[in-house]
Amino acid sequence: MRKLWLFPMIFFILILLAGGLRWAKGPLQNYGDFQVLHTKDRWTGQRWLYFFGGWSELSPPTQPYVLYSGERVPYLPREELEMRREEVLKQPEYERKWLGLQRQISELEVKIGQEPDLQSVPAGEVRTVQQALADANWELNSLYATAEQVLLAEDKEVAKKKELLATGVWGLLLVFTFFWAFHYFLAEVKRWKQVNETYEIVEYVTKNNRYPLGK
Repeated sequence: MRKLWLFPMIFFILILLAGGLRWAKGPLQNYGDFQVLHTKDRWTGQRWLYFFGGWSELSPPTQPYVLYSGERVPYLPREELEMRREEVLKQPEYERKWLGLQRQISELEVKIGQEPDLQSVPAGEVRTVQQALADANWELNSLYATAEQVLLAEDKEVAKKKELLATGVWGLLLVFTFFWAFHYFLAEVKRWKQVNETYEIVEYVTKNNRYPLGK
């Protein structure tokens, strides 16, 4: 037997094994009762962060703290995240508030820095300015967090589509190579049956001397 089905079957096995080697697992970082697992999809090159647990100390006492169990987000280097976050903040729905908070913070910082002698300023007024600066910084950080959530949500959708596409191509290759091997296997079985049938006919004719070679 020529066993042509072995070649596509080998490809099928290799493609199947590639699925098991798709994900690279990196370190698991612990931050108290919060854990972060680093992974990478070797097929698409996308890196992911998986979250487990939560930070109970950052939650209000009256509310249960948020728990994560395998929630994943795409990983972005800090430099790229900040650069793309700025692109999100330049969108019309965020730009006005973003620029307004930056201007407000700059004015409050200048006001605090220009005080020649804080002792001559009423304590209540100083606290008011400092509180206004703290509130503005908090609002700006909240706006940054919102922009990052929007950015990561968009990236997650794109990454999931790439992941699904890669999985689909992998599945199609598996199906194609399997049926390719199966086709050759059936053809080989059919040919082998024909050979056996021919051999049986020849053997039968020979035994019964239906076609003698000479007189």
